[in-house]
Amino acid sequence: MSINNFMKITKAEITILIDIVAVTGFLIAPLARTHILLLIPLLIAGTLASMSASLFNNVYDIDIDTKMKRTSSRNRIINISNRRMYAAVAVVMLAVSMPVAFFFLNLITMVFILGGFLSYVFLYTIFLKRRTIWNIVIGGIAGSFPALAGWSAVTGSVSLSSIFVALLVFMWTPTHFWSLATGNMEDYKAAGVPMLPAVLGIRKGGNWILANTIILVGYSMLPLFFTTIHLGAFYIPIAVVMDIIMLYFVISPITRNYSVEGFKKAFHASNFYLLALLIAIWIAFI
Repeated sequence: MSINNFMKITKAEITILIDIVAVTGFLIAPLARTHILLLIPLLIAGTLASMSASLFNNVYDIDIDTKMKRTSSRNRIINISNRRMYAAVAVVMLAVSMPVAFFFLNLITMVFILGGFLSYVFLYTIFLKRRTIWNIVIGGIAGSFPALAGWSAVTGSVSLSSIFVALLVFMWTPTHFWSLATGNMEDYKAAGVPMLPAVLGIRKGGNWILANTIILVGYSMLPLFFTTIHLGAFYIPIAVVMDIIMLYFVISPITRNYSVEGFKKAFHASNFYLLALLIAIWIAFI
């Protein structure tokens, strides 16, 4: 198998995001610098668990991936004839991930990493994805666990700061994925996956994206009012700028008769938005 195919079926872009969120949670923890080597087992365990979850997702979704242009290439890699092999690989990845987290970090970190895996595979992929338009809202909790794991890797506990970062990712997820779904509505309709914009239509879907983005922007400003959330001096000014940019990219397609191309741009802007906020936190703690 080529590296490109491996990265595709393990959803490298999601794994990278998971790792960045985990590192953010790690860096804001007290004494993170003096325990910097703990990043190694954290990233090994988190990366393996994320890749394992993505493999299970692909194995389970074989039937719908063939119906979607965006995901059809995955079916050329994982199919009926070899899915058991890939499921076994996923099991091995998870089986390696858990002991690494437990023996090199601590029990609570292992639980958080396992929580991310279980919520993505069972809560989102198996239970919610094909049943409700709120699939990505509830299932988005999977992206929150890495921040908690990052903090607990150093401290063995949780904090308001790590919970804030975890919920920031949770709040960001609907804007991100609904924007993606708006640009791929026909795919989701063909596959019978009830993504909100595909079910409600682009106008109502766009309004929900705007509503969620307003909530996200409001939430991102909480550290300005709660001094117990420690994210460094750079977070607020960068968050203000990124909030304005994010609102622009969400409002712009609405003002242009709910432009599909506009929502595709909003999807890409949402990637940059979260990355900028997380890096703003990094800068103060590196």
